[in-house]
Amino acid sequence: MATSELASPAQPPAPAPMRGNPPALLILFGLLAALVAAFAVGLSAAQALVLLGIPDPGPLTTYGLPAVRAISEIATVITIGSLFFAAFLVPPQRSGVLDVGGYRAVRTAGVAATVWAVTAALMVPLTLSDTSGSPLSEAIRPENLFSALGQVEVALAWAWTTVLALITALLTRLAVRWSWTPYLLLLSFVALMPIALTGHSSSGGSHDMATNSLVLHLGAASVWAGGLFALLAHSMRGGEHTDVAARRFSFVAGLAFVVMAVSGVINAAVRMSFDDLTTTTYGRLLLAKTLALVLLGIFGWAQRRRALPALAADPTSRSALVRFTLAEAFVLAATIGLAVGLGRTPPPPPASVPTIQEVELGYQLDVPPSFVSLFFGQWRFDLIFGTAALVFAAAYAIGLWTLRKRGDSWPAGRSIAWFSGCFVLFVATSSGVGMYSPAMFSVHMGAHMALSMLAPVLLALGGAMTLALRAFKPAGRNAPPGPREWILEFLHSP
Repeated sequence: MATSELASPAQPPAPAPMRGNPPALLILFGLLAALVAAFAVGLSAAQALVLLGIPDPGPLTTYGLPAVRAISEIATVITIGSLFFAAFLVPPQRSGVLDVGGYRAVRTAGVAATVWAVTAALMVPLTLSDTSGSPLSEAIRPENLFSALGQVEVALAWAWTTVLALITALLTRLAVRWSWTPYLLLLSFVALMPIALTGHSSSGGSHDMATNSLVLHLGAASVWAGGLFALLAHSMRGGEHTDVAARRFSFVAGLAFVVMAVSGVINAAVRMSFDDLTTTTYGRLLLAKTLALVLLGIFGWAQRRRALPALAADPTSRSALVRFTLAEAFVLAATIGLAVGLGRTPPPPPASVPTIQEVELGYQLDVPPSFVSLFFGQWRFDLIFGTAALVFAAAYAIGLWTLRKRGDSWPAGRSIAWFSGCFVLFVATSSGVGMYSPAMFSVHMGAHMALSMLAPVLLALGGAMTLALRAFKPAGRNAPPGPREWILEFLHSP
């Protein structure tokens, strides 16, 4: 693989790799997460069996399942983080072929995706054993395995994860150009969804809020943890453009921290009361995870204050970055183990028995539909599409402000169209229209038409891509490509 053509002749030679073995460290992170998960489950395993009313499947399932899942989670975040690293943190060569750092990251993602697929496949019989209360030796028998697979939602989700992770692993072996990496990253996120949409969050009252917050939480955690592992490996190998990668990752990690904190609070709030934090095993594990998140925030702040300035002054000065990143990675691995243990721990029972509407929809519809209730009286913020509408509007406003600051003009009609499209998206998903849509076919069709025919036309008339190309500055000759170059690559792709 050729070295980067982006470096200018005056750039100092790349530093020698630092001491350390990145693959061994990644294995160590997986084992640490597995041990923490098994220990956390040990605190509540007996309570879980009693509440579920199923027999003990044996220690192999009780402790093996969380350990295997923790290793699977580590492999998941390394896959996503490595592909994100190759796509957006380090530049490719001018020809579009991956540079050494990106190539190594994609190959690491391929190995991690293979581990992800193997552990997901192991989770299928372990889940069936755990659900039925039968020993693993019984659940893994073909006649039991295939007959029960379609009856247990979580086991089926793990089967889908196995297939999608295996496809990701195979495609990474073919990727040598940068243009592949964003699509492989998208595929890895798709492989994350089957498990994100099942489990505690997908049932009971407020399951719409719980599921959406979990999707955001897992997505942010995967980019943060996986990107951190990829940055650590790249730094220890002495890869080029470490200063660029660290600066970009610091910005992304800050956003991920905010998303994880907000989504975690929302997910906890719909599951338990404040008093449960100190009186239940679930609450105490949640407090431990919160403490770990605060500690990670402190590490990130310290890295921004010390490691990034040192890299900016001297791109070969990586010792501070490696120290902070290594410590943060160990805490993240332990946090992933805690999260797995938390997922295996029964949450506190609800204060009241959910109604049929709450079980099916996640919330209660107390008044009949009317113009007032659809558009004014009933509002329930949609964490996915409501957030998307606000982010789209805010990003567009920032682009307008950037042009105005430079003295450039922008057609008012385009702005009106874009903000109107964001408003339609917001109302169709977060107002009474969004609440009644799953319950009434007529309202559902109205929301469906607004989302599929009205909002897209308005958003297209807004010319967001043109605005972005005008707002973002070109990277410049011999500089690593940035957002403007990424957008152009996307627009010119088949």
